[in-house]
Amino acid sequence: MNIRGADFVYYQSNDMEKAIEFYRDTLGIEMYGYYEEVKWAEFNAGNVTLAINDPSAFDPSAKAQTGGAAISLAVEDVEETMKELEAKGVTVTVPSNESPVCHFACISDPDGNTIWLHHRKDGSFAD
Repeated sequence: MNIRGADFVYYQSNDMEKAIEFYRDTLGIEMYGYYEEVKWAEFNAGNVTLAINDPSAFDPSAKAQTGGAAISLAVEDVEETMKELEAKGVTVTVPSNESPVCHFACISDPDGNTIWLHHRKDGSFAD
């Protein structure tokens, strides 16, 4: 087996319209695909695709799960990004922090999934 890399990060949602509005309009991530028949949206998160899906498209009794994996989005300035998102009413789950190598904070999407906002002190990202 040869793993070549990660194709996408996946979150589930019970309300695709609300999820799309959050990721596209609130966070400003480009949505480049929406496949209504399978309730699947794809966003360009830089070096990886962020996929959002309503699992009821595949199983009518399925409900979106929350928790588990989380995406970390590289930003230029965590403090400024947090101010902007707080002004938009986004739920903050971990306020801005600093580690020896980075600045970070966490927010929550409308379905309760965690999103890390992250800035490496050396300026690198996505590797």
